[in-house]
Amino acid sequence: MTFEAMRFGPLGEAVDEAMPHSEADPIGVYAAALALFSSAISGGVTMDTGRPVLVWTVLVGRSALGRKGYALRSAGAALTPSIGSYLDLRTRSGVSSGPSLVNLLYELEQDTRATEKGADGRAMIVEEEWAGVLKIARRCQKFSALFRSAWDGSTISNRTKQSYEVVERPLLGFHAHITPGEWAKYISSSDALGGTYNRVLPVLVTKSKMLPYNHVPRFEENAALSSAYRWATAKPRVMSFTPDAGLRSDELRATIEERMAKLPEHVSCYLERSHEQIVRVAAVLTAAQKKTRITEAAVNAAWAFVQHSMISVEKLVTEAANPSGSAKVVKPLPDLIKEVLERFGGEASSTLMLRALGVRTNAAGLKAAVAAMDDVEMLRGDGSRNPGIKYRLVKPDAKGEKSESADVTPLTDVGAVPAPASPAKTSALDSPTPPRERAVASPKRKAAKRIAPAKRPINSMADLL
Repeated sequence: MTFEAMRFGPLGEAVDEAMPHSEADPIGVYAAALALFSSAISGGVTMDTGRPVLVWTVLVGRSALGRKGYALRSAGAALTPSIGSYLDLRTRSGVSSGPSLVNLLYELEQDTRATEKGADGRAMIVEEEWAGVLKIARRCQKFSALFRSAWDGSTISNRTKQSYEVVERPLLGFHAHITPGEWAKYISSSDALGGTYNRVLPVLVTKSKMLPYNHVPRFEENAALSSAYRWATAKPRVMSFTPDAGLRSDELRATIEERMAKLPEHVSCYLERSHEQIVRVAAVLTAAQKKTRITEAAVNAAWAFVQHSMISVEKLVTEAANPSGSAKVVKPLPDLIKEVLERFGGEASSTLMLRALGVRTNAAGLKAAVAAMDDVEMLRGDGSRNPGIKYRLVKPDAKGEKSESADVTPLTDVGAVPAPASPAKTSALDSPTPPRERAVASPKRKAAKRIAPAKRPINSMADLL
């Protein structure tokens, strides 16, 4: 997806106007701007379902090369002329536990209850070093659940010995930065399956260009966006779809579910709220136009952004499972067999082979693979000096020739068992057994005959007893 496909209305124009003065990825600047602006208008703008329009984003990029901080500062500079001091007054960081999250929103409400406009619990959490926060947040069992509830707009609370803090309508904006390696380390599959991380929109970013050292950035106020902010905060605004936008929304929901059905659960769990993400992004873009009716064009622009995030998260999860970042090449078993034999000098016992091949095969599979190979032979030991089975590489010039090993016998058939020699009467001169060995063996046979009792006929029951 390109920035052109997702750029829409005054918010897209403000980001576009900022790009000549930024080295960041335009989609990264757009993601940060969506998070900041949605937080700023969250006090007065809601969906007709009562759900908030907050958009949570995470920029994922390599340190220095991703220009994540550059993207955030560019978005802030582009929006500040329009939203005034909101970011200076409401931005927080380092929130890493459930109680601290509740306390932040609760105190903001309490501090503003006596003002002319009444309680204002809007907050914008920005974590430029999100990995450190995630590491600490793991220790708090309540954090994930309260974090999810805040995105949903559901009541959150925390009880202590001294007080009971309740926030009935959380207004929490969120934007964070993380590297791909940290994502793989700290974004656990269990939390993803629980729904914690499908509430954020990850966006892979990289730098767009390099500006000269003497470049002076200039961020002009976007008059339309300033007017939209005043409109959105003047009184409550309820967002809803036009008929065409509603139909398009249904089509996209079906598309997303079809895509999820084809993905493994550890990937699809990140996409479970993609449809609602489209709704929220489209609502923010529409509010920036000072409208409450979301059009099909706004839905399509929101879909372009969410689709880009879906592609980003699929890539992140895949690379997390394979840290090398490249597809693992699985070698055929015959190639592995030859590699193992070369490692052992051209010959190895069955035990050594199976130990080296690990889970790739078992004894039967090894025999079957070697039986189909021309350059490896299987040898059976003679039962004394060379017990068991061995495998040996066959040199190219020795193919088709019988093995000349005096210690082992080649096996031509994997499942064949050597047939016992048929008893034949031979003379002492023709016997393969040397005379000396026969002389040693003869007394043993004679002793066995002496020990064995003589057989006699059984004539009565007494003979049996």
